Amino acid sequence: MSYELRRDEKLGEGLQRICRRQVELALAAARGDKEEADTPVHVTRKHLKKARAALRLVEKEIGRSLFKRQDHRLRDVGKLISEVRDAEVRLDTVRQLQGLAPRPGHRKYRKLEEMLLLELEIFAVAFAEWQVQAIPMLEGMCSEIDAWPIDQFDEDQLRCAVQRSYKRGRDGLAEAKAKGTTECFHEFRSAAKQLGYQLRILRPISPVVLGNFDTELRAVGDLLGRAHDLSFLGRRLGQEHGQPERESHELMAVIEASASDLQRGSADLAERFFSERPRDFGHRIAGWLEDWKDAKSASVADELLGDAGQSTPPTRGPVISAAGRPSQSGVGKAKGDGRVSARHRFRRARGRPLIT
Repeated sequence: MSYELRRDEKLGEGLQRICRRQVELALAAARGDKEEADTPVHVTRKHLKKARAALRLVEKEIGRSLFKRQDHRLRDVGKLISEVRDAEVRLDTVRQLQGLAPRPGHRKYRKLEEMLLLELEIFAVAFAEWQVQAIPMLEGMCSEIDAWPIDQFDEDQLRCAVQRSYKRGRDGLAEAKAKGTTECFHEFRSAAKQLGYQLRILRPISPVVLGNFDTELRAVGDLLGRAHDLSFLGRRLGQEHGQPERESHELMAVIEASASDLQRGSADLAERFFSERPRDFGHRIAGWLEDWKDAKSASVADELLGDAGQSTPPTRGPVISAAGRPSQSGVGKAKGDGRVSARHRFRRARGRPLIT
């Protein structure tokens, strides 16, 4: 896959290729080069986030000044389309709420939907020329990526970068749990999503383990994303005074209760993943990188038994059990003890309705 490291290239060159490819895909979406299942705005934003995740990994190697310039450029392109994307999210959230109405065919919140649809159309017209600004910015980014000074980038630098991302996510979770604000949960979601993208880049070094890590983080991100969309709609609704009072109060109550429940659920899932010390997490990444670069291709069985087979297993952090499912080392139970596997938790989260 294009968003993964390859054994036949240097680490720095691999990250350079990955970041450049995501910028190229963002360019293609902005130009409308090919038909996408989603809107150009959404597709562009997705590739920008993936490019920023790869860029973050080489921050120390390319220097703070160059990193900030390129990261801010990607961020600024995203800002060009943020108003349109925000309007899309608000409208989609209301339509999901309508789909959960107790009476099929009853269009609840109809006036709100009409208002948000009009708002989206206005923003789409106002920012119709966003591509005119975005395309030259992204084209300049491609040439700058080609000039990255990454010849000396090695396994230890990559380990340190991932370890820092893990620590940001862990610290973000602690702050979100302590303060409980929508803003804190949003910051945590951003940190967790960026770490998830980085682990996808690293997936070839330990496909089974990192694949399960990705599953865990996607489940966390899914719950946080739903909570964020609801809170985002709630803030917009609070600015609107023309809605029927009863309907408005009812919707705000649903939003607040549901967003809070989704935040708690995401924190419970994330606490398992981020229970490991960043240094220990980084050491495991380093071990997998070393084996992978030495072309030691462990069997699937070896990967499944890897950490679980240690004579003195770590007491914290997500590991892979002998059954091939993530469990909490030192706290894990035998099959049938009532614990829910990460795979089942993920399926439950993916199938979970927006409103609980």
